Amino acid sequence: MNSFPANLQCLDVKLLLLINHARSPVLDVLMKNISDFKLFFPIIALFILYRMIRGNWPERVMWIVGILAVVSSDALCARILKPLAGRQRPFVDIDHLYVLKGSKWLVTNPEIRARLGPSLSWPSCHATNMWTAASYLYCFMPRTGILIAILALLVCYSRIYLGVHYPLDTLGGLAVGLSWGVLFAFLAKALNRYFAVPAQKV
Repeated sequence: MNSFPANLQCLDVKLLLLINHARSPVLDVLMKNISDFKLFFPIIALFILYRMIRGNWPERVMWIVGILAVVSSDALCARILKPLAGRQRPFVDIDHLYVLKGSKWLVTNPEIRARLGPSLSWPSCHATNMWTAASYLYCFMPRTGILIAILALLVCYSRIYLGVHYPLDTLGGLAVGLSWGVLFAFLAKALNRYFAVPAQKV
């Protein structure tokens, strides 16, 4: 709880509780599904495979580097940034928080918090991955990038609603993801320039 200044932490907790307690049966189902990447993965994988087969060399490079961007952003978040920040998830410290565990909603108390155990929180890897994809794709396909950004906002909201992240965790994921995506977009464009086939003289 001491990862951020006290006034910022207080605001973060208030916003967390405001979102987490604004509940409805429809939102319970919607937020759970939006936060579940397993629902999107087969569709995304098939689309990328299709474009890799049908696309030209620059497009293939774009997709390969994009996959590397998202995979590496997840590793950066989980293996480096979270241990460095050391911030625990909200359900570790806060009572009266709604948390989805499996398919069951729990309301945290000291006993449940102890059972859920320690778990690192900052930044949100869901947010980091989504914003990496959004910023990367925006550099090549702006409309698609904007659509992914809208989905990223919903994913960020869902992580707070589910009680597994503070708002600042998702903002951290946004900042890291945007930077990481743009960095890899520059890399993809540099690779395509370097390996560009010279135009044949007629």
